[in-house]
Amino acid sequence: MISVSLDSVSGASQGIPKLTLNLAVETQSDLQLTVVNVTAVIRVTQELIARDMSKAYFIGTGFLESGGGQLNRGSKGFWQIGIPLSPYQLQKIEEKRKGKDLFLNLQFFCTVTWRVNTSAAAITEVASVAVRVGGYSDGYCPFKVPQSDWVKTLCELGYGDYLLMEIPLKGVPERRGMQKALEHLKAAWGHFEQGNDDETLASCYKAFEYLAKKNKSTHPDHNAFEKILGAIPEQEKRRRLKVLMSDLCHFLTLGRHEQGTEAVMLDDKESEYGLILSQATLAYLAKLTREASAK
Repeated sequence: MISVSLDSVSGASQGIPKLTLNLAVETQSDLQLTVVNVTAVIRVTQELIARDMSKAYFIGTGFLESGGGQLNRGSKGFWQIGIPLSPYQLQKIEEKRKGKDLFLNLQFFCTVTWRVNTSAAAITEVASVAVRVGGYSDGYCPFKVPQSDWVKTLCELGYGDYLLMEIPLKGVPERRGMQKALEHLKAAWGHFEQGNDDETLASCYKAFEYLAKKNKSTHPDHNAFEKILGAIPEQEKRRRLKVLMSDLCHFLTLGRHEQGTEAVMLDDKESEYGLILSQATLAYLAKLTREASAK
């Protein structure tokens, strides 16, 4: 059996983004093993020990990029497992992670050889060996990547500096109309990753438009946000927030090309700016909704 532990993770964004897992390995066998091939099935789980692996998110199969080398009892080796990740896969990983530590679960398939001396000649044996994490007996190897390390890796993967802000949407209640608004926000992220700047702002606007209509208003304007923010008892705080949020929605209309308004050329600076502000605003409203429902 071979034992593995996660030493570090790193990313590269040249061409297709690639995640590299740097692993320390050692063997409990008295034989000198030569590693021929290693592949790893990689999943993301919502906790270190997954109770139901069917709910884990499969992100792909990784391959040994460094030479496997030889393993002797008492000495350590190192493996580099690389896996390509598309922007869609990175987005799904972030949805699973929810702003917390990242939990990876790997299944290894490892082939080794060793030499056996007999009276006739030296024979090379070839076999598959089990790869485990110390303290775990099954074939799943759980690893934890701390939030701070993963955020740096996201930057190396080219996923976007905006993720360094770690704007949380965890704990967002699905009741009271928030879930539909978050679906529009998710669509906005999809448009942004495809470079569709107008559609990014338009989808952000739809999120607030939906919340306005849930509160019996036609548009996300001052009157709508007065109702949405009604749970805030401080009048001055509520007044300033509604002005801020309604002005944001007025900016988002640039992506809608409304009749009677002058068309404006947008680029990724404006769409990223509007998207980040929209996500932060929806996170605030979700927390406000959660606090109000708890009273």
